[in-house]
Amino acid sequence: MSPTADSIPRRVYDAFQRGEFERWDDVIAPDVEMNSSASFGTVGLDNVKTWAGAFLSAFSARIDLVDEIDAVDADGNGRAVATINLKWQHTGEFFGLQPTGRTGTSIENLIMTVRNGRVVRMEVADTTLDLVIYMHERGWIFPQNIRPEPIIRGIDRDGDHGIVDLRPESERAR
Repeated sequence: MSPTADSIPRRVYDAFQRGEFERWDDVIAPDVEMNSSASFGTVGLDNVKTWAGAFLSAFSARIDLVDEIDAVDADGNGRAVATINLKWQHTGEFFGLQPTGRTGTSIENLIMTVRNGRVVRMEVADTTLDLVIYMHERGWIFPQNIRPEPIIRGIDRDGDHGIVDLRPESERAR
């Protein structure tokens, strides 16, 4: 399905970039779960709104929509993605992180699980790391060693067992 102005990714994006978070009430579930490199395990729409509002205030971000995917069926179930480019400048305090005036960009993918027409889970995946590195250098604590329940468990490997040498035969040590 091709995204339209009233598609879920477009509605989530447009409300975010305008800072009109009350518009999320119709498209995001009250008990939504959100994970990002900066805030893993955020639960509840009110908490997501608080985080997003603080971000817009502190980073004076212009948010451009650069791609979107709407794979939500007629029953309102499926997946949706909005790829955004944040053009930011750190102008205000952000949960204790003091502003420096630094500018940058960050391309992020909002990967949304949709049930009954509402986003129930959102994974924010960083494509570029400018903002992540900046926040890390300023002391932001990021989640580490997260182990979600897998859909399919991969092969356990010990040490270098299972590593394949992709160099041409002529370049391998003999």
